[in-house]
Amino acid sequence: MKICAIICEYNPLHYGHLYHIQKAKELSGCDAIMCIQAGNFTQRGEPAISNKYLRARMALEAGADIVVQIPTAYCCSSAEIFALAGVKIANSFENVTHLAFGCETENFELLKEIAKFFSNETKDYKEKLKKFLDNGDSLPVSRQKAIEELIKEDKVEFSEITETLNILTKPNNILAIEYLKALYRTKSKIEPIFTTRSNSDYNSADLNGKDSSATAIRTRLLSKKKIRSIKKLVPHFTYNLMKDDIKTYGLPDLNLYNDLCSYVVKTSSENDIKNIYDVSEGIENRFIASAKKFKDFNELLLDVKTKRYTYTRLKRIVLRLLLKIDKEIISEIYKIDKLPFIKVLAFNAGKKELLSNISADTNIIIRNSNVVKKPSAEYKTLADIEDRANAVFNLLLRKNKTIPNYSPDLYTQSIKYIDKTNNK
Repeated sequence: MKICAIICEYNPLHYGHLYHIQKAKELSGCDAIMCIQAGNFTQRGEPAISNKYLRARMALEAGADIVVQIPTAYCCSSAEIFALAGVKIANSFENVTHLAFGCETENFELLKEIAKFFSNETKDYKEKLKKFLDNGDSLPVSRQKAIEELIKEDKVEFSEITETLNILTKPNNILAIEYLKALYRTKSKIEPIFTTRSNSDYNSADLNGKDSSATAIRTRLLSKKKIRSIKKLVPHFTYNLMKDDIKTYGLPDLNLYNDLCSYVVKTSSENDIKNIYDVSEGIENRFIASAKKFKDFNELLLDVKTKRYTYTRLKRIVLRLLLKIDKEIISEIYKIDKLPFIKVLAFNAGKKELLSNISADTNIIIRNSNVVKKPSAEYKTLADIEDRANAVFNLLLRKNKTIPNYSPDLYTQSIKYIDKTNNK
């Protein structure tokens, strides 16, 4: 039994994701698809548009067989940490033989070249990277400039120079490089499978029919406040699942979320902020100063923002502050070979034979009875963060109903919906 893994957010699952799952199974030749999915909060430092269990059910409808979760502590971190956590989860399963991910280039060999370089950074590269970071540039910009200088000085060689620099400007290429880096650094036996993206850019807020990005779909839904406004932009099962969920729980209230973020910044001390991962160079002082001047969270962030500390990076810092995610647990991902537990969010009941063929070199949380009675310190810390993340997400729901905080039964039923308009 061979399994192909996909590291994802599905926020929400759209046609591009559906295509990717289908291509992953086709190109890998695997017997099953495992989605390694973010929890209730995403790498943008925001609550997901739908809760993690619902998004896991979307994945089953799209063709996945099992969905497991990346701990929230690693979901709301940099691309490097997000990718490393996902790959270490995949490495824990002896049956996972492939990892599929999208990118914006068809030059997969060059992508591997770049990733191998970054997985074993040279002294010259580190010095140049530090120079640009010290000048106030963000990490992606500093990385591009460092590589460009090394190329000019003939201190690094890639098979295609111009394409190398182009690759480093695209967000999905950067994430693909992080997946490859994680595979190389962990000496993984997992084989990468590449697929190119559709016509819509990853971060594009422009609607483009069935090629619309998750960003554009979320923007449309949050502005119109009507689920029918995205009916033609997502697969029928995504639409129906979200329609029922929004009717029951409502959408996350982002205004309330911003107020919570403002509150936690305004009531935190300098040391509280300094203890958060990715806080350095006195940025905590900018937070404290801006919190005294601005009530609105977005205005506060724009005042704190610098070339190096981008808006999204600051949002992740504040989310970690809100959920009390300190720097020690984030740094732990670089030290451990495996996570202390892997939580199963959903499982395809139609593939019961898959169960007997899945084994992992860690604790698999399927039911509440599977929870370790004497957990390690890391286990307890990650679980406590998860509890806080669930509590905050439930607080954001606009209707006075709470999503049950449960570990679903192993044989989670995949509910098929009929789209009468398309006779599907």
